[in-house]
Amino acid sequence: MPQDERYFGERLRELRRAAGLSQPRLAKAAGVSVSAVRDFEQGRREPTFGTLVKLAAGLGLSLSAFDPPTVTPRPARKLKEK
Repeated sequence: MPQDERYFGERLRELRRAAGLSQPRLAKAAGVSVSAVRDFEQGRREPTFGTLVKLAAGLGLSLSAFDPPTVTPRPARKLKEK
């Protein structure tokens, strides 16, 4: 699970809006219920892999669209010697 439990729902909402789709239109395009889309976006449920594939297809995107952003670790700072 991503570090932020709400990541998936927020990302789904962001992608849906960017595609110009309402929840009912995405649900129809993906072949899932409107309540499922709503629950995913509100963080009440997480999709199975099969449902994730359907959502990506309904949005016209690849599964990688749901990948969390990568965080590049900052180089370690050297400690000052006394």
